[in-house]
Amino acid sequence: MIPDKSNRKWRELVTGKTSLQTENLGLQMFLKRAASKLAQETSTDEIDKSITELHSFFVKYERVLQKEIAAISR
Repeated sequence: MIPDKSNRKWRELVTGKTSLQTENLGLQMFLKRAASKLAQETSTDEIDKSITELHSFFVKYERVLQKEIAAISR
């Protein structure tokens, strides 16, 4: 089950404070892009937007991201 968007781990992932080991190239690219963008942007709106995009990515690809979901859920 995918954690709720309010879970603090989403914020940590998009800001680059926490890393996530993954072999999924799309997810790697998303996380790198988000962390780079948010390193310069501290707006809560931008962070929330990135969290929403990342959460939607996980919803869309839930079947192939089971290991990553388990890691986030810990």
